[in-house]
Amino acid sequence: MRLIERAPILDHLQSLLREAADGESRVVLLEGEAGAGKSSLAAAFSRAVPEGTRVLSGACENFGTAEPLGPWRDIAREARWKLTRVSAGNWISLFSEVLDLLTADRQPTLLVIEDIHWADDATLNLIRYIGRRIRNTCLLPVLTARNDDTPGQTRLRRLLADIPPAHWLRIDVPPLSKASVLELAQQEGLDGEAIFSATGGNAYFVSELVDAASRDRLPTTIRDAVLARADTLSEADRAVLCAASTSPDAFAPELIEAICGENARRALEACVACGLLVPAGDLFMFRHEIARQAIEQSLPPLRRRGLNERALAYFRQSGDASVARMVHHANEAQDIAAISELAPKAAAEAGRLGAHRQAIRHYELALAHAGALGDAARACLYEGYAFECHLTGQMERAIAAQTSALSLYRSLGDIRHIGDNMRWLSRLSYLAGDRKGADAFGREAVEVLEQANAPAELAMGYSNLSQLGMLAGDAETATFYGERAIALMTAEDVARPEVLCHALNNVGTAICWRDPDRARQTLEEALAIALDHGFQEHIARAFTNRAWVEIQLHAAAAAEDVLTRGIAYCIEHDLDTWRDYMRGELAELLTFLGRWEEAAAAAQAVVDNQNAPALSRYPSLVALATLRTRRGEPADALLQEMEKFLANTFEFQRLSAHAALMAERAWLGLADRDAALAALRQAASLCSDDAPGSTIGFWAHILGEPGLAPDNRNGDAAVTAMLEGRWQEAADIWTDRRAPYLAALALLDGDSDALYRALATLETLGATTVVTHVKDMIRKRSGRLATRGPRASTQANAAGLTTREMDVLRLIDEGRSNAEIGAQLFVSAKTVDHHISSILAKLNAKSRGQAAAEGRRLGLLG
Repeated sequence: MRLIERAPILDHLQSLLREAADGESRVVLLEGEAGAGKSSLAAAFSRAVPEGTRVLSGACENFGTAEPLGPWRDIAREARWKLTRVSAGNWISLFSEVLDLLTADRQPTLLVIEDIHWADDATLNLIRYIGRRIRNTCLLPVLTARNDDTPGQTRLRRLLADIPPAHWLRIDVPPLSKASVLELAQQEGLDGEAIFSATGGNAYFVSELVDAASRDRLPTTIRDAVLARADTLSEADRAVLCAASTSPDAFAPELIEAICGENARRALEACVACGLLVPAGDLFMFRHEIARQAIEQSLPPLRRRGLNERALAYFRQSGDASVARMVHHANEAQDIAAISELAPKAAAEAGRLGAHRQAIRHYELALAHAGALGDAARACLYEGYAFECHLTGQMERAIAAQTSALSLYRSLGDIRHIGDNMRWLSRLSYLAGDRKGADAFGREAVEVLEQANAPAELAMGYSNLSQLGMLAGDAETATFYGERAIALMTAEDVARPEVLCHALNNVGTAICWRDPDRARQTLEEALAIALDHGFQEHIARAFTNRAWVEIQLHAAAAAEDVLTRGIAYCIEHDLDTWRDYMRGELAELLTFLGRWEEAAAAAQAVVDNQNAPALSRYPSLVALATLRTRRGEPADALLQEMEKFLANTFEFQRLSAHAALMAERAWLGLADRDAALAALRQAASLCSDDAPGSTIGFWAHILGEPGLAPDNRNGDAAVTAMLEGRWQEAADIWTDRRAPYLAALALLDGDSDALYRALATLETLGATTVVTHVKDMIRKRSGRLATRGPRASTQANAAGLTTREMDVLRLIDEGRSNAEIGAQLFVSAKTVDHHISSILAKLNAKSRGQAAAEGRRLGLLG
């Protein structure tokens, strides 16, 4: 049937292809209900592309569990690509290779992938990878998808949320209008009102009903229409159609011959002639998945099972199918032995390709039929299942599965696996927010592994305890166990670079206050090992920890450089969880540096991503809630999410950030003071001798409770100065650290001039809530807010310059540029311009040089 009401969409697609040929590419999603005509539209577009355009196509199939990279396998066969086999989960190299092949020689390329609502995770990940990098290529990916509310549609929305909005476009494929259906029906002499009433304009259903009208009755459902069409076939041809219906994707004639006999090819042609099958190169497929399902679901259970048994036997002999395809037929045939053999293999392959949800389904199928397996085999299945659940954030399932594996290994008396499973349960408990459980499992794991001859597993057990110590700010524990792991892993006969890298990361982070130079060197070594071996998670972790160390050491420029490099690496390698965590670290750093607009943008990008894990979101929540508090913007939802995250943790680094924010809100009159002091006390109780308690000490002082400040050997110089009444020294230290907000708050302990200087900084930063609070403080101290006349500092100079204008004039006299002045005073270039204009007017000067000369003449400059 010809396409109706689709010309505007085809024209739009043609314009998008022209834009792609010019390097302005986007991912296009054709979305509509089942039977809307998306595939017909994509096929018509593919036939109409300009000469010289390469066309590649693939489709996702309706298997019970999707085949990993199914459509990409089709595309690779069509394009005759020889792709690198993915090993050890390093799928990013495969994705990069596919993108290079798609964009080689800048040849305009149309890439069609149909039915991505059935796509596996690896396929979606590859589309996401391409979508993020599609600009400046000559590639036009066109995806088709149903718009019904299904899990597939939910995952599709998540996919699009991860691609920049400028990189993709949705085009709706609507039902046919009533006018078009009436016109079509009139041409065939049919009742258009009845057809439109039955179909709602669904293009596939309309075509089926129009075709069925010649057979003396009007079907009331699509299923009836399909079955009515099938009834026109002979019994032998119908048998071939039934055999074909057990194949959710395109199939070779040899498959049907193996099931139905030598005459199957002629019967396939009859099925094509009746409009239910269509040729697909050397293969055949149903015209529409709706039709295939209608035929398959009409089969009696025993017949359906028998057809799948024969299909499985054919694929086992021919080797023409993926393991996932064979699992599909084994499950449909209820062949328990085949499921037990094939499902674990399919799960392993899916996990290797990054199709983790598909791996989970294969493991669930294998476990459901694992009764005849031995304990060791079942334990392996539970371990694989737990690992895949952990990768998808399903921590409760992961812990339950790992616990089942542990129980089986205990029954076998397998000490090595008992200890390693306990170590994994420690990690899973930590990720689930159960710190006590993490510590208990971690200690027990080491006790068990020390009794086994398993150096690699023991080293990882030590490194796990080292990591837990590092996260708790316990440098003694972190270094003790970390160095044990390092010693084991540097022995020649058991070297495991991933374990060594993990331990070095822990130790380097833990010793940052004791020995900063060694900390940096150790983390650089961890990063170098990870880069040499392509350990992506360890690379991201090394960047994260190195940035954190630089922040603790007040090396803001170094921290920003590390975070910039780390975030870029994570974006390039699609490590979204680590990317989001580092963006949060960057937001906190920028908040400290007074670059609040940049900080808010970085934090908001993470908070808006609802798919980000709670741990990755936390630093951004801290930064954004802090900024909103200071600016007088709503922060309640952010605070509630922070408190939910903290419910099961007792780590100083998390609780101290929350306690500081609660204290600041209490100081501003936005939170209960007693509750804030309780939060500070709780955080202080967790502060080890190594972790500096500067944050707690600072806010304890602000709230008038300096006695809460932790007393340890790593006290911060600025906070110490504040606690000892040396407020100007504290402000100077924070100014040197490029921290204008903290410098301003230090000045609040000073004289009247100091308060006004603090107020000027706070106004420049846009801290509206804090400005109001400081003005109230000034009123209470002086009885009034002295804003009507010049300040005392202004009256002290003959030109009437304010303190800030005097600061600017001194820097002008030193020959500083506007940008340098802004950096020195933590103000924007626009603010510097305002100050300079005011100085020129007050000094009656026409240039910066004249202003400096006049300042010296008046004795304003030394």
